[in-house]
Amino acid sequence: MKSPRVSSYQQRGWQQLAPPLALLALLAVLPLIAISTFTVTLLTEAMILAIWAMSLDLLIGYTGLISFGHAAAFGLAGYAAGYFAKKVTSDFLLALAVAEIVVALVAAVLGFIVVRVSGIAFAVISLCIAQVLFTIAVVWREVTDGMDGMVGVPLPKLGGMTIGPGYDLYLLTAVSLCTVYVVLVRLVDSPFGRTLQAIRTNEERAASIGINVYLHKWIAFVFSWAVAGLAGTLMVFLKAGTTPMSLHWTESGNVLIMVIFGGIGTLLGPIIGAEAASTILPFIRLEDPRLHMSVYSISESSDVLYGIAPTKMLELLSAVAGEAADGSIYGLHKALDKLKDKAPHLVQDRRFQKLATQAFLD
Repeated sequence: MKSPRVSSYQQRGWQQLAPPLALLALLAVLPLIAISTFTVTLLTEAMILAIWAMSLDLLIGYTGLISFGHAAAFGLAGYAAGYFAKKVTSDFLLALAVAEIVVALVAAVLGFIVVRVSGIAFAVISLCIAQVLFTIAVVWREVTDGMDGMVGVPLPKLGGMTIGPGYDLYLLTAVSLCTVYVVLVRLVDSPFGRTLQAIRTNEERAASIGINVYLHKWIAFVFSWAVAGLAGTLMVFLKAGTTPMSLHWTESGNVLIMVIFGGIGTLLGPIIGAEAASTILPFIRLEDPRLHMSVYSISESSDVLYGIAPTKMLELLSAVAGEAADGSIYGLHKALDKLKDKAPHLVQDRRFQKLATQAFLD
């Protein structure tokens, strides 16, 4: 006879499987409802970004490690898979295996260093790692073709069958998204995941009760990079190539915004954030050019931010993201209060106030 605890755990497991299975069924039939090929490609890219965002959420939302260089894993996997597909074989599983090995080895080595710190120090080191890899991708033209980008990556093959750029690749990405979601949900609900959340809450107290903090953070770091590697592999086959910009810090910022927008520490939130960022916003900008102009005007007036030194800006971003990590309205208010404390001249700047008002009221 099964114990109540085992039965309850199995029941919770089935409850966790129900949403991704329903999502997979919906995604499978969605392209059949007379939507254009462009929309299918757009949804495929959105799902890839969702996988990438979930991998970052594992670090930020469940381990408490704010990374400004998560593009390193994404871009590195893209280059590894793309180069292997061009030079050896475009078999998807083999290319994915090669990409994951490369990413895991790099993450395992770098992880021993970066997990020794947290907070702003971890954010700065992760940013440096991504920028170093970006520089390597620019100068190592024999492999990466420099800023011209790696092009001509062949279509992936699975079981001897070529995966086309439309519905086939879309379905493969949908299966990958649901699989990653299930694995991560089970992971964060496991004893290991609960330990990560204890470390996020209070690292010193977790260490005082015998938890090997560095080991758990290292495993989470490597696993997060491995999941991001899957996203990078799918993206290089979708785009038939990649560029050094996939490693740039701006891409790390984009995925961080997706996680924050959807809700940190939820796993489902990053999916929503990625879908919104890659599908909803482009259509909104097409329908209402004023939104694009508002965003453009803020980016053009970035001299408002020049009063903050680069290191101070990193400290500011880390503090604000840390306060908003719970994804609640209270956390958002705390983040705004932190912004006022860290950069009062920015909040009081009339140009900043005018631009912000225009962006939200246009």
